[in-house]
Amino acid sequence: MSQLVGKLISFGYLKISENENLTSGSFKNYGGTLSIFPVNIAETVTLDFFGNEVESIKLSSRKKTNEIQILANQIILSDRSIIKPGDYVVHEDHGIGLFESLETRIIDNEDVYYLKLSYFNSDKLFLPETQKEKVSRYIGVGRRRPKLNRLGSQVWSKTYKKTYENILLLAKELLEIYAQRELHTKKVWEVDDSWLERVESTFPYNLTPDQRTAFDDVVADLSSQKLMDRLICGDVGLGKTEIAIRTAALAFANGFQVAVLVPTTVLAEQHYANFCQRFSKTPTDIGRISRLVSIEEQTNTLKDLKNGKVDMIIGTHKLLSEKLEYSNLGLLIIDEEQKFGVKQKEALKKYRGDVNVLTLTATPIPRMLFMAISGIKDVSQISSIPVGRKSVITKATKFNKEMIKDAIKKELDRGGQVYYLHNQVRTMIPVVRWLKEEFPDVVIEIAHGQMGEDKLAKTMADFAFGKIKILVCSTIIENGLDLANVNTLIIDEADKFGLAQLHQIRGRIGRSNRQAYAIFTYKNKKITNNAVKRLKAIVEYSEIGSGYQISLSDLEIRGGGNILGREQHGNMEAIGLVLYSKLLKLAVEKLKKNPNHGGENRLLLSSRSQLSS
Repeated sequence: MSQLVGKLISFGYLKISENENLTSGSFKNYGGTLSIFPVNIAETVTLDFFGNEVESIKLSSRKKTNEIQILANQIILSDRSIIKPGDYVVHEDHGIGLFESLETRIIDNEDVYYLKLSYFNSDKLFLPETQKEKVSRYIGVGRRRPKLNRLGSQVWSKTYKKTYENILLLAKELLEIYAQRELHTKKVWEVDDSWLERVESTFPYNLTPDQRTAFDDVVADLSSQKLMDRLICGDVGLGKTEIAIRTAALAFANGFQVAVLVPTTVLAEQHYANFCQRFSKTPTDIGRISRLVSIEEQTNTLKDLKNGKVDMIIGTHKLLSEKLEYSNLGLLIIDEEQKFGVKQKEALKKYRGDVNVLTLTATPIPRMLFMAISGIKDVSQISSIPVGRKSVITKATKFNKEMIKDAIKKELDRGGQVYYLHNQVRTMIPVVRWLKEEFPDVVIEIAHGQMGEDKLAKTMADFAFGKIKILVCSTIIENGLDLANVNTLIIDEADKFGLAQLHQIRGRIGRSNRQAYAIFTYKNKKITNNAVKRLKAIVEYSEIGSGYQISLSDLEIRGGGNILGREQHGNMEAIGLVLYSKLLKLAVEKLKKNPNHGGENRLLLSSRSQLSS
């Protein structure tokens, strides 16, 4: 029964108490009985269980049946966002409302599905599911609840018109910013199959369909005369780095140097080891710049970089130093650009006008989300799940030593390793002391950013080779570690972390076909309402490939801030992030075709009809 209950919750059904009355889209269980009010049936369904087997299925009309179909009480919209009962939505013609439920009506002896939307004064709109492209999820950029629109009022039309006129002005500004890259021409790159074959031979898997499409996009960019500035957006563990490796192979084959910019020292070391292994069959020299590299070695690397002896340089923000000189830099790979500060992002601008840029991100930051939706930036989405990969079973719970001990024991008993994330360096020793009391024969070590360089490097290497079984660590593990044998993650005080950060850290486990487990704990004290929302979201979106939903939930919880400037904040608030982005994309496309297009009403009407088609 527990599996079925979990499935119903994932379908968007509301679990109610035994004494409450069932309504469409809800269920309750008591003893060995489960009662459901499906959204596609006009009566309740009762299932009686004997152990884990369904003994009988009865309808409220007293009929018995051997089989029943239950539709999900949630809708996946055309922009890939999900709406559930109680979510705010925006209808292009009627404005902001509430999604109440998915309902069924019999018309001409056929079931027709409707989205039931509620508006001001409890007015209802029944929208055929076939017209769901007119609806988007409302995601605000502030913390206020949106006001429901009144059906039939002119207020929404005026709001829509005014917002679109402002969006046109913004689109012109954005197009001017990106015009420099569009106009810059470069030498067309040749695709050298011999180089690709040598790199592909060191990859033990087949590319997923989305990986193949993403790499085809990159090849098309490099085979044109325009500089590449492409964002590869894919959830943790879905293979973005493989696209970067193959793109680097194309750069080497065409005689160019490659720079790989990463946010952390640990990730720099991970990439360095990975790239060295993958290019071991090619005549390439790979260097690195980080705090784990001696000054002497860094000096020699920079000298060789200048005279062309180093083909690839991997490093943290030190790569952005003006002292660095390249012989022939042709490709910049940026891993998780959102991790860099304002100064680093400003320094990156000088590269975008001169070299091809490939950016990798697991959870898009708001501005990148806009660029992805608006069509101003070239984006490839990786969603295909590698064969054999399982979603991480995720649990959020109050801190309990016995539960944690049991989880660790189960992982160790199957020969695995454990991340224990405790982000307070000063109190790590008591945690290690407790774990050593519970597991006296197990090797347990500490890893955090305040350690000496040599010690940190040795600890991470020993953990990677399996010598250390439990690593008590800080968020230093957040990016890039790819260790197939580490499949249990425990986080202390997970309520203090951001949603995107929790998702990123969870991505450090479940990198093989073995089932992985993540336990996010919080103390007995009362946690904030936003923390509850974050923990609820991280548990709800535990499926592989949930990064897009995570990013939307993250925006919704903390607000988007001044994503595109203070003057646009009110416009986004008025119609919601998703519809705003759709209109921005449409405005950009209009202006690309006709740069002299203004904000006349005829353009507004055209935009609405085109958006709905």
